[in-house]
Order: sequence, then structure tokens, then C-alpha cells
Amino acid sequence: MGKKLLQKAIMIGIPKGQPQPSAIVGRGLDSPTPLPSSLADNNAQANANTRTKTAPGQMLGFMREQSSAIKEVESLKERLAEFKDAQVAKLIDPKLIVPSVWANRHESNFGGPEFAELKAELLSAGGNIQPIKVRPLHQEAGVGPSNPPADGSPMFEIIFGHRRHRACLELGLPVLAMIEPIDAQTLFVQMERENRSRKNLSAWEQGMMYARALDQGLYASNRQLAAAIGRDLGDVGKALALARLPAAVVNAFASPLDLQYRWAKPLSEAQQKDPEGVIARAEALRGKASILSAKEILAGLMGDGLATPTSKPTWTERTILVNEQTVGSMSEGPRGTTNIRLDKPLNAARQEELLKLLQEFLAK
Repeated sequence: MGKKLLQKAIMIGIPKGQPQPSAIVGRGLDSPTPLPSSLADNNAQANANTRTKTAPGQMLGFMREQSSAIKEVESLKERLAEFKDAQVAKLIDPKLIVPSVWANRHESNFGGPEFAELKAELLSAGGNIQPIKVRPLHQEAGVGPSNPPADGSPMFEIIFGHRRHRACLELGLPVLAMIEPIDAQTLFVQMERENRSRKNLSAWEQGMMYARALDQGLYASNRQLAAAIGRDLGDVGKALALARLPAAVVNAFASPLDLQYRWAKPLSEAQQKDPEGVIARAEALRGKASILSAKEILAGLMGDGLATPTSKPTWTERTILVNEQTVGSMSEGPRGTTNIRLDKPLNAARQEELLKLLQEFLAK
């Protein structure tokens, strides 16, 4: 009876065509002849196939597949979470972007050698590689860079990147920009900190930005403003003092960018003690910035009797010779300025070549 049961058990896992149990089982139940290795392998595979065809086997296989898929989905979710707060940069027509009401760059920042170098760099690269940042002016559905309004009205306000935006606008290039819908205070803080980390603003520019924020009620006090942007309260006060100076005093300098933080206190005190005298001296000094240094202008405003240059300016002119022929001249001014005049006509390509050489020379 036991032998018959053993034979039936073995037959469950023996495929058709294989030797029958009687051929491989010994004479006694206690010492059966071992199965050949090839037959044992076939038997194991057949049993596995049989198990997967049963309901429990199919369920087990399904659960294994589901577990693998779930793990893959979770992995993809984790990778996607890394980009949760990422901002996508898009190309936008610069005409659809307007400067911020808090813009703090003086107009002189949009001219001169540095700005010309920036434009040349953007032209060579085909646009700004470093994106600017803007916020939507309109929140209606469908308004976005891929769906500009029909009337061409501005859609975005600059958070930071005014110089890059102006350069792209003048070059007729689309501007690469990140878009973030934020409130006015967040815009102000981001603009102030980003500009501070780049080309440093002058004390007067900084003060004008702070003055607009206070005058328009963005912040209730100097202290609140300083805390929001993470700046020393004293520095904020000095910048504001320069921004609050009368226009006549500011115009006495060659540029308001000449005003320095350390001049805020003496100028403010002089203005409080003798406002009419300061204005009168400022009017007398106006137009003399070409022969007076900024320090000399300051001394004149303070009434220190230095309304005339400390040394008589001397102008020298040097002739530019090429093959013993005069092609221009170079003159030196009293404040170290240099003027170059060329009498030789240059085409556009030669002008660009000369500009590049000058920029490389001045950068050294």
C-alpha cells in the first residue's frame, strides 16, 4: 500500500514520456533509488508550472508583479518630489514685460561700457543664459507666455533682471524668464537681495528703492523694512537720508551714484541747519562737476570754501599715428577721464573689433 502511494506521488511531477515510477523505485520503501538529476530538474519545473496554474499560484504571481510596480511608482514619486518647487524658464517677448514699480537701477546703468559688454555677450549667446524673474500682471485664465493677449499689453512685471531685460529688448531677442506669482512684499525682498548679490547698487539707488517702498505703504517703518530685507537699520537710514536730499543737492554731482553712505549724516545735518544756504551753494556748484571731484562738490555744499578745484586742471592731447600719419588723438581730462577721437572711418565689423579690444584692455 505504501509503495503504491509513493508511486502515485512521484507521478504527479513526472511529465509525459518520462520513465514510470516502477522503473526508478527500488524494491523497498526505505531505500528508493535516487532520481537522475535531469529527471529531478524536469520534475521541479513541472511542479512550478503546475503551481502557477492554480488559483493560489496565480494570485501569488500577481502580487509579486504588483509589488514591483508599486515600488517603481513610489520611486518615480520620490524623483518627482525633487522638482516640486522647481521653476521652469520660458522664452518671452520682452515687450510683454515691464520694469517693476520698485525698480532701483539708475538710467546710467543702461549705458556705458559695462552695458555694451552685456549686450555683446547676450548677442553672441543668442539671449540671456541666466534667466530673469517675473510675476504675472494678470491672473485671468489663459493668460501666459504661450497665450499673449491680443492687444499686446504687458503681461509680466520684473522681479529681478532689469539690465538683462533691457539688453534683450534693445537687441530684439526673446528673454528667458522664470515666472512666479508673488505679492508685492515678496517681490521687493527678492529684488533687493538679488540685486545686492550682483552688481552692487549705489547708496542713492538703494535709498530711492527704500523711499518708494515706505512712501507707498509697503512697509510701515524703517525698522520693519530693514527686518524684511535683512539689512542693518543704520544702513537703511543712511540710504534713505541720501534719497531724501533736495534735487538741487543731488544734481550738483556729476551723477547721483557718486553719493556715498558716509556723506548722509553731514549732508543731512547741513540741510537741517542751513537749508537755504545748502540750496544756494548747490545751485552755484551745478555744472562744475566736470572740473570738480565728488569730494570737492561735497566740500562746497558744506561751505568749506572748496568750491574751486584744489589743483588747476591740465589737458594734454596725444596724437595717434599709423604709418607716420595722424589718424586721431587721445586726450586726458582733469579727473582722469580719457577721450579717444578717430578720424579714420570704420565699418561695422571694424567697430565691433575695436570695441572688443577696448573692453578686453579695460577688463585687465
